[in-house]
Amino acid sequence: MKKHQRLIPILTPIFLLVLALHSMLVDYELAVSEPISVRMEAKEEDISFSSPEQKIEIKRGVWFRIDYLSHMIRELQKEELPIDTTPEESIDTLKRILIGQRILFFILIFYMLLCFSAFVSFLYKAWFYLPLNRGLFWLGIFWTLQQTLVHLRIATEGGIWAWAGVVFFLTSLVLCILSSLYIEKGKKEPLTFETLKHSSALEEEGRAPVANSRASYLKLLIHFLVIILVGVLIGNFIYIPLFLLQKYYVTEFGIFILSLLGLLSGFYIYNYGKVGGEKQLSSLQNTLVSVSYLQFRFLRNGFLGIFGLILVVFFVTFLFSLLLFNIDILQTNTGLLEKGTEF
Repeated sequence: MKKHQRLIPILTPIFLLVLALHSMLVDYELAVSEPISVRMEAKEEDISFSSPEQKIEIKRGVWFRIDYLSHMIRELQKEELPIDTTPEESIDTLKRILIGQRILFFILIFYMLLCFSAFVSFLYKAWFYLPLNRGLFWLGIFWTLQQTLVHLRIATEGGIWAWAGVVFFLTSLVLCILSSLYIEKGKKEPLTFETLKHSSALEEEGRAPVANSRASYLKLLIHFLVIILVGVLIGNFIYIPLFLLQKYYVTEFGIFILSLLGLLSGFYIYNYGKVGGEKQLSSLQNTLVSVSYLQFRFLRNGFLGIFGLILVVFFVTFLFSLLLFNIDILQTNTGLLEKGTEF
């Protein structure tokens, strides 16, 4: 791979990271002004003075919207307000909007992490860099195209900053297209961290336990009682406290879950670095690649889980539809169901 062909896929995640930060801080909304008209009583006709105009307004991004909505909900839930004047429907609507904005915020954070993972994996030529960069660049193509069209609309209304945005997003779009082409040319280059690839394959294959001796009924009964006892202990000391925590202490529960996810991620990152680390790289570099590999595993397992869930839903829906179709045929041709109701 030539030098410029290697440099462009390295620069593109940086541009996309700036794009994600831009979307987190700045947003756009299409505003339509209402026409101004006056009705003449004598002539009984409407005289319009202006036609509706469409323009794009620049507003604050997701980060500021979350803060503003949280502040509004806190103000509406103050105890100083009379009970009769508390707008419950408005509070519920704001809470639903806030949940959507938080989901969008975490999606942007995940995309920023994907930019980092794609950058690191391509820089060190990890074996999983190709699927990570493919997903990043294809998402970037659609996103930068949409942002370019929006800024072109803003630029037609005037403003040098709008044209600067057009140049930036158009450049990002071109870089995404070129990067998606250039990464395909580096398939035959030597890859690193292939130990993680082999360990992942062994993990997916699994190992079937080999029984050394036949288990007695007494052992089976003891194992069954132990499982019940462990289940009761886990339910009383873990599940029920967690349920009460997420019900009455939502913020604390969220912090607790995020802390557990952080500890679990750190455990996996440490093991990935120990198992698949390259000797010619420093411990920091191995850790960075391990972080990107963790996100790759998360994406792959997530897509497989979603695909499996779709197949299960499709299969159950197909069986249910087939059953209804069969009942309809029996009802139409034989009338068995009607005869059965007569008895």
